[in-house]
Amino acid sequence: MKRAVPRPITEEAPPPRELCTDLWALDRQLLHFGLARLPSRTSIVRLEDGSLVVVSPPPQVDASDAAIDSLGPVRHVVVPNSFHYLFAQPFMRRYPDACLLTAPGLARRVPELGFATELRAHPPAAWAGQLEYRILGPAHGPSELLLFHSTSGTLILTDLAFNMVRYPRAVDRLFWRASGIPAGFGPGRTTRSLLLRDREPASRCLSQALEWPIRRIVVAHGEAIESAAISSLRTAFADYLPEPPG
Repeated sequence: MKRAVPRPITEEAPPPRELCTDLWALDRQLLHFGLARLPSRTSIVRLEDGSLVVVSPPPQVDASDAAIDSLGPVRHVVVPNSFHYLFAQPFMRRYPDACLLTAPGLARRVPELGFATELRAHPPAAWAGQLEYRILGPAHGPSELLLFHSTSGTLILTDLAFNMVRYPRAVDRLFWRASGIPAGFGPGRTTRSLLLRDREPASRCLSQALEWPIRRIVVAHGEAIESAAISSLRTAFADYLPEPPG
């Protein structure tokens, strides 16, 4: 599941943006194949003890390091799926005292991350009552953690759903639409063929996620959903959910 490493566009590296209490977005732009820009978001959660959980380690940019440090000590770094590991090692060198946590199965495909702890049924004790997750993914295939920040009612998704509705350049829109990224909120073509290919476990995971009191959805690629979050999630994944009782 290794891929060519996209080039971070270092001149576009704003500081963390507060979404609500104890939740920030760190937005970056990545250049793929020397052609198309892809927005990529790191979510940062501050726990009750003041420590930080960094979801999807960003490319290292010195100025952003200081901005992250100002929020609290980084204690947990999460690689939430089988694709967002590319910057994990350099980020961990910056924060060697943090614990690297990954979606299941990643270490088998990326042996250099063998020192990480795979998240399974139970989250770390420090997350109790604050950060929950469900695991999506076929057996022996790619996986993704659906994380829920209960304090803010925020569902944090990575590649399960995109919401790329604004493009600064026409070439980016053309490239990503041709690559199967949807025009609005929902799964892309690759997501459907990998993460959602086993419909029964996908339906079960999505149904469990919909039991959370979701008020906001933050995605790694695109705009956040700030209203009607549950109905947006139901509509986007209607093909994978059981019919509502009539």
